[in-house]
Parts: sequence; structure tokens; C-alpha cells
Amino acid sequence: MKKQILITIILCAIALASFGQNSGEFPVPLSDPAKRGKLKAHLNKGSITVRGTARKDVLVKYTSKDEGGKVKESQDGLKRISGGSLNLEVSENANEVKVQSGSWSTQMNLEIEVPVGFDLKVSSYNNGDIYINNVQGEVEITTYNGEIVAENISGSVVATTYNGDVRVTFDKVTSVPMSYSTYNGDIDITFPATIKATLKMKTQRGEILGGFEMNVSKNEPVQKKDSGTGSFKIVLDEWVKADIGGGGPEISMRNYNGDIKIRKKG
Repeated sequence: MKKQILITIILCAIALASFGQNSGEFPVPLSDPAKRGKLKAHLNKGSITVRGTARKDVLVKYTSKDEGGKVKESQDGLKRISGGSLNLEVSENANEVKVQSGSWSTQMNLEIEVPVGFDLKVSSYNNGDIYINNVQGEVEITTYNGEIVAENISGSVVATTYNGDVRVTFDKVTSVPMSYSTYNGDIDITFPATIKATLKMKTQRGEILGGFEMNVSKNEPVQKKDSGTGSFKIVLDEWVKADIGGGGPEISMRNYNGDIKIRKKG
């Protein structure tokens, strides 16, 4: 708890000292650098990049795109002194680092360096492309307007967006269920050649393309009966299922406008 309070005080001092500046960076020490940690990062407006490195702490770099500090004259003769203020909160407790901004008016872009063996939970809402590279752990990514790219991942990835592509490249896959979804965009996943998994895929206005030998099947219509009224209905939910390497943990992929591409890493 003392470490968390100390970090908060330091960040407040940095914010005051850098008033009017549009960028900066600072390291965040971990309670126990020898143990696995987790990063939770969220922006209401802006993009996030996370890279795994040989660091023993977490480095946070921020860039604000607000035009505060520029003097402009408004239509009624008043001069603009400042716009939306910088809002960034960072804390660390028991190797869990939280980086977040609640601002809707100021776009902020984050570049964060973490130890390679880190778990991630990263999210953004507007103008929110998310890029992850060289991480060994469990990765969860959510954005609304932006694409998701995760490369050189050893572990698992769950990724969800509404407007944007989802592209993930694995070096190694952990045997846990995963899911990928987008409404407008392609889902493009590259797996190691040795993966054993069961794919569950669905696209409305696109194609499903694969680079693996797969045992493919489609769901059959399901009849459901209401025991109370005696009525029944037929449900046809056109998911395509495919086993790779004899099958394994389920990996779900779903989009509306876009293709689903399954690649084999060469």
C-alpha cells in the first residue's frame, strides 16, 4: 500500500510540473520484479501500444493531442487559454499496474513497455487502435472504433472490436479457450503449425479461408419445443466448426462484414 501511495504522489508532481506539455514518460516500479505481473490499461479516447521487453519495471509514455496552450480568438473576441486538461492515473499494487484516462475530450496515445512475461487487459473506446507485441501471457483486448493487432504472442488472446480488423500472430499457443469478434473487419489469425484446436467460426458477409488441413462440419438445424405451450421452432445457427490437429480447446471467431482467415506459421 505504501508503494502505491508513493507512485500516485510522484505522478501528481509530474503532472503539475509538465502543465502545458503534450508528452512525457515515467517508469513504474514493481513490488516484486521476479514474479509475473499484469497490466490493465484503458483510454476513453486514444490508441494503446504495449511491447514486451527485458525491463524489470513498466515504462509509460504518453502523448496528448489536445491543442491546449495555443492562443486562439473565438467569435466573440475572447482568446482561448486552454482546452481539455491532461487526465492520466497510474497505480501499482502487488505487481498489478493500472494505467487509465477517463477523458472524452482529449485524445491521448499510450506506449507502454512491460516485462515479456506479463498478462494484459487493454481497452479503448474512440480512435482506439491497439497494438501488442512480444508478450508471453494471457492477453485480453477490447476496443470499439479501432483495429487490433497482436504479434509475436506466446499464450492466449481474446480480442473484441466493432469497427476494425483483428490480426493476431502466435509464436506459441496456451491450451485455453479463446475468442475473436468484430462487426466491420477481417479476422486474421496465424497459428503455429503444431496447434491442436477446435475452431468455431461464423461470418455473414465474407468468406472463411484456411491454411491448415481441417476436419470441417456445419451445425445442423436444432428443434426446440416449449413444454408450457406445446409450440416448437427450428433454429438454424450457421456456425462452421473445424478441428485442427485432431481438435482441442475451442477458439471462436465471428464477424459480419469481413473475411475470416486462418494461417499456418511457416
